[in-house]
Parts: sequence; C-alpha cells; structure tokens
Amino acid sequence: MRASPACSSCPARPMPPRRRREEKPLPRRLMRFWWRFLVVALVLYVGYTIWLGGAYRSTEPFVAGQCEAVAAPPGPEDMAQLADGAIVASQDRRNRDAPGGLYFYDMSSRPGRFTKLDLPASLVLHPHGISLFTAPDGQMFLHVINHRSAERHTVEIFSVQRPAGAALPVLRHRGSVSSDLFVHPNGIAAAGPESFYLTNDRGSGLGFISQRWMHMVENLLQLARSTVVYHDGRGARVVAQDIAFANGIEISADGGTVLVGSTQWRMLLAYTREPQSGMLLRSGSLALPGGADNIRRDADGNLWVAAHPNAFAFIGHAMDAGKESPSMILRLARDSRGVVQTEQAFGDPGTLISGASVGLHRQGRLLIGAVFQPTVLDCLLDETKLRENAD
Repeated sequence: MRASPACSSCPARPMPPRRRREEKPLPRRLMRFWWRFLVVALVLYVGYTIWLGGAYRSTEPFVAGQCEAVAAPPGPEDMAQLADGAIVASQDRRNRDAPGGLYFYDMSSRPGRFTKLDLPASLVLHPHGISLFTAPDGQMFLHVINHRSAERHTVEIFSVQRPAGAALPVLRHRGSVSSDLFVHPNGIAAAGPESFYLTNDRGSGLGFISQRWMHMVENLLQLARSTVVYHDGRGARVVAQDIAFANGIEISADGGTVLVGSTQWRMLLAYTREPQSGMLLRSGSLALPGGADNIRRDADGNLWVAAHPNAFAFIGHAMDAGKESPSMILRLARDSRGVVQTEQAFGDPGTLISGASVGLHRQGRLLIGAVFQPTVLDCLLDETKLRENAD
C-alpha cells in the first residue's frame, strides 16, 4: 500500500525533547579541578627544584693560578687560619663511627704537611664546623662543633697556645657547651672566647614525625626550617630563622654584620648584628652561582665562599665516592664604590677535588678542603686572573 502524502493542514508532530547532558555534581567537578591543579603545580615545583639544584649546570675547569693536591686526613671539611698555617677539622663521613680529629697544616713550605694535634683522651671528637676568635690581647680560642651522636651535639672550646720555639699549636680544652637549640649544627662563627653563632642546617622533628624523617621532608620540599643560634657564654637563643639549609657563617671584620650561606637558596644572607645582645636583623642577600658551604674572611676583609653548583651531583658523590661533584671557590670583595663583586677563584667539575667545602685564603695561598675526600688543594693564586661576575 502506498503511503499517503503528508498533510499540510495537519498539526505539526511535536519533536521529542532533547536529553540534557547530565552534569556532574559540583563537589566532583571541584575535586577534578584541584587534582589537575595539584598535578600542574607538582610538575612546576619539580622543574623549579631541578633548576635550582643545578642539575643541568656544567662547571668548567678554572684556576686563577696553580693548585697542588696534598694527601690529607679524611673529610677536611673546615679550616681556621693561624699565622703560619691552618687548623683543619677532619671527619671520615663515610664511616661516622670513626673518631675525627684536628690537624695543623704547616704553610711555611709548599706543599705543607699535616700533623695531628693532641686532644684529651676522654674527648671523642666528630668535628664539623670550626672557628677561631682572637682577643685584643692576642689570646686565641677555637670553637668546634662536635657531633657526639646523631641527636646530641656540643661545641668544644679550646684555647690555642704557641709556646716559644714550638712547631705546633697546643690546644687546651676549656669545656663543652650544649643546648636543646643545637638541633643539627653545621657552621660556627666565634664572637668571643665563649660566645658564638651557630647554624642549624635543618629543623627539629615535627609532632609525630621524627627528626630523621623531617630532615628528608625538608630536603625534598626545600622547606625553610633552618635557624641561627647565638650563645653568649651563659645561654642560647634563636636569632634568625626560616632559612633553607643554613650552612656556613662568618662575622664581618667590623663585627657589625653576620653572613649566612643558604645552600638550597644559593644565596648569601646578610644580617645586621647588635654586638651587646647578639641579635640579628636581616639586611640583604646576594645570589650565588651555587649552594653556599663554608664562608671564610681573609686579612683584608674579603669573603671566600665554597659553593656546590650541582646539588644532585653532590648527593650522588655523598652516596658513592666514585661519583664526582663539581665545586667553586668565590671571592666576595667591595669595589671602590662599595659594591660587592663576586669573583671566581676556582672551578672544577670534580676531577681535582669533589665536593669542596671551604676555601681559606692567606697571602696569595688558597687552601681548599672537601666534605669527604682525603685531599686538600694548596693553590698559588694570581688575583689578577680572578673571573668577575661568576654565574
């Protein structure tokens, strides 16, 4: 049968209603948005961390002079300058149970030689940062951070004597200083015979999170939980905080400024110092081409900063002695206008020395120590060859 043609006068057949797209509940949409936001933020943060850590930074070999490698006790991480040499703090950080020591490096010839200094038999020393204070009458006092255990830290104070005709300095132990504020000390700057500033490179535990696990979280998330503690000889108090891995510390020649190196921020932080109370007020900062380690001041008031350009390479070197870690030694000096200039004295991809932690300058000689290696570089510098504006 043939279908009848459509009737023009018949009423239009209504269209079936369009099915509306079912919208997801608002909480689910918000949840998806936040998950996407967190993923993007995490990717950006990881990228920033990799960039800040210098993962893709290369370090060209450079020496403003000539360096000679000298066999040293393991881990010559920090040094203090004497008139004819240096006191060197040594600790085998690949065998933390092994006791460390203090050594004298004789600079009367080049290369010099190391001699272990006598300490009280009852004193077990695991040294880290050290600092020397010279009083107006010439008396010298050495302050040494001592990691007695993983969670117990002290500062050992010695008088430094040079008897007539003696080839070596003599250390007399004056006592040990402890405080609950010495959470994880790294660097120290002596401000008097018994007073000092000390950096905690990481914070304490948080609630139910142990100190060990909290340190891992701090490193991963670049948290600014480090502090600077001042001990006036009677008690300790926090004088600066909210720093990301506070490391080296030094006091300016006039005593009015304290300089603190932030390894994770790759910065040198400046604080105005109130000499009577020891309190600090943040006054400025200077970006560096690497993570700051120890800071040393020379006789001219210039600062010499050891820096790690590639934090990831340093972590690899810490885990495996066969892996190299680049290093730099920087000089910070004021020009004729009073502007601080950053100059590079030394740069090495890890072939001469890995993980350099300190540069000690004296009359054209530069001693470079390391966190792990049993090596010190004894360098003759030509300061006209320093590289300006290192980056």
